[in-house]
Amino acid sequence: MKAFWKFFKFHLLSDLRNRRSIFWVTIFPILLLVLLVLAFSNLGMQGSMNFHVILINESENSNFDFSNRVVEVLKSMSFPSNDAVFTLTVMAPSQKSEAIEKILYGQDDILVVIPPDFDQSMARMLLFSKMGLKFSPVSLETYYVPNRASSALAQGMISGLASRINAFFSKTLGQSVKNIKINSKILGEIMGSPSYTDFVTPGILVIASFTTGLILVAPKLSFLRYGKVLKKYSTTPMNPPSFFFGFTFSRIIIMIIQYIGLALFAVFVMEARVDIFSIQAFFYYLFSCAVYTAMGFAIGMAVSSSVAVSALSSVVNLPLEFLAGIYFPLFNLPLYVKVFVYANPLWYATNAMREFLKVSQSPTPMWMNFFVPAIWFGVSMTFALLKRSIERT
Repeated sequence: MKAFWKFFKFHLLSDLRNRRSIFWVTIFPILLLVLLVLAFSNLGMQGSMNFHVILINESENSNFDFSNRVVEVLKSMSFPSNDAVFTLTVMAPSQKSEAIEKILYGQDDILVVIPPDFDQSMARMLLFSKMGLKFSPVSLETYYVPNRASSALAQGMISGLASRINAFFSKTLGQSVKNIKINSKILGEIMGSPSYTDFVTPGILVIASFTTGLILVAPKLSFLRYGKVLKKYSTTPMNPPSFFFGFTFSRIIIMIIQYIGLALFAVFVMEARVDIFSIQAFFYYLFSCAVYTAMGFAIGMAVSSSVAVSALSSVVNLPLEFLAGIYFPLFNLPLYVKVFVYANPLWYATNAMREFLKVSQSPTPMWMNFFVPAIWFGVSMTFALLKRSIERT
């Protein structure tokens, strides 16, 4: 019993003195819980849904007022109403192209258009209904992206708008009208509705190369610095760029092999419907490998302890993964979380890979999918080179 107590006390106190143990036991579970709640708490909770809707009324200058009544119904379902599920933005008919672009790039979720002939068609339908004659249904147009979760869910909510409009006209006109329908138009569909395997495969390719860039670069570089191997290299006739490029390209070759193996497994084993032979996807993957390798250099130069490198790599790795929309779609995030998402290089890489692999349209412009990771590459390499130059002096 005495020996047991000594061992118990020794291991307990040693773990409490170890900052790494404290981090993984206490801080990391709290951090992970916060990230998961902030990122995914809105999934499946109707009370917290808030979809961003753009409304364009192309029939507002007609002699009838039916289109404005539809606008009133939609506003009653939007904030600041108590039962609101929409945040409504009204745009002019001349801004339709701009509105469609906002939906494509994920700035808003769905576009609702009241067509130019809506008022006339509504008046004709009411007249024919009173006369007992057959009539064509009146349509509202919606534009949405089915491969983006928030847009698809908003479309489902808008479908319920028809019943609200029918009930409104039945109450105000004293006539049962049930033939207003929603005419949905799809934006940016490439493969139809992807399965979860299709959705997650591009993201897995991204995090695989990212993790490899951290694990195979940062710890190795830290070990070389800790053992003063880099300083010994500098005293030899070997050219420093030879070490840098040889080391870097050996990592990238491993990442390429990783890409080929994962892509083939996803397609032929998991039956993912992705275009693994896309040249654009492959070259973007090489660009990403360069970015992640540079980040690995920065982390490896930041600390010299292998334990500290592992902890820092995990701190960088996990938050970036969960805030990249790799595992689940990200929508309705608080503004302070969106700041981290929009600065996350994995978010842009995942968006680009999904478009290049023909899974879904990128919610961010393609130039940003290159620009933001390039900033990370430049900052990481600048830090690593400056740190190296300081150590050599």
